[in-house]
Amino acid sequence: MSSLGELVRERGPFASVYLDASHDTEDAAKAMELRWRGVREELARQGADEETLAALEGPALAPVVGKAGRALIAARGRVLLDRVLPRPPAADTARWSDLPHVLPLANSLGPTVPHVVVLADKVGADLHGYAGEAGGQGEVAAEEVRGEEHPVHKVRGGGWSHLRMQHSVEENSKRNAALVAEAVDRLVNKLNARLVILGGELQARAAVRDELGQRCRDVLVEVEGASLADGSDDEAFDSAVQSLVAQYQYNQAHEVVERFSAEAGRDGGLAVQGLEPVVEALREANVAALLVADPALGDRTVWSGDHPAQVALRRSELSGLGIEHVEEHRADEVLPNAAAATGAEVLIADGTDLFEGVGALLRHR
Repeated sequence: MSSLGELVRERGPFASVYLDASHDTEDAAKAMELRWRGVREELARQGADEETLAALEGPALAPVVGKAGRALIAARGRVLLDRVLPRPPAADTARWSDLPHVLPLANSLGPTVPHVVVLADKVGADLHGYAGEAGGQGEVAAEEVRGEEHPVHKVRGGGWSHLRMQHSVEENSKRNAALVAEAVDRLVNKLNARLVILGGELQARAAVRDELGQRCRDVLVEVEGASLADGSDDEAFDSAVQSLVAQYQYNQAHEVVERFSAEAGRDGGLAVQGLEPVVEALREANVAALLVADPALGDRTVWSGDHPAQVALRRSELSGLGIEHVEEHRADEVLPNAAAATGAEVLIADGTDLFEGVGALLRHR
């Protein structure tokens, strides 16, 4: 959610739209048009201006292959956010309000995972880096690494010339693996990647693994059966990569909940729950992770100022700080916006029992 820091500082009012954008049937385009028509009418009913509605129409009707959702946020005739979601929302929603409604993004996307995918052979490797930005792990870097092509394969035979050839093959393969490992290390450091997925030929994988720095080896996962050769099963490899990233996301979210539970169970721990302490911690930029467990959070209200992190349960608290422009807004808008503005993670903690449906893992006491 921290990638939304600029968005939540924009001036509203905002149109926030979450749509089923699936194009997996013959009549998908028509169905999409009907869904958008309903959303457009609802936004207009809530007071959205024509310029903003017109700006939303193009991306709202843009085709997306397969099952997917789409998140759109616009204001003053400009689309500020356009994200394809990995799955459709449970229901299409449209909201026109003074603040952007970003909480459904946390539910749709989950924690982000910067990662690097490597597909290696004895000559080199293809590298793909993903920054893990909200909205679908968009690829930000691609690199083809190629070393010496000959000789890289051992041949049968005997004698001194054969031994020299074998030695040359081993040296070339090692040098090629070192080139690949250097590129992987560089990309991992650039993206601060938390996961490295290595596929390709068995011997090539082993050679690259041996040359990687310790940081990469600590987050390395290997995938069997992948190859750079023509005719290889790219879909199977892609599916394996997606499964690994999804598992990492799940583990990451689970670890946050477990840490919250542990901190909440000890005196002076780094966990608070309930609207008042959570709002106070957000105002002090002291939230590492915001946990939301109650969909009824939107029924409550919170006061906020011009900056997203200027939040309080009572108007007088902000006025006492010298903040002149103070308004009352829905808690399900104010709290995630404050979290995004202060670099906090936002987690939909379904099944977690939290007082007033909200909690926070603190940065410090």
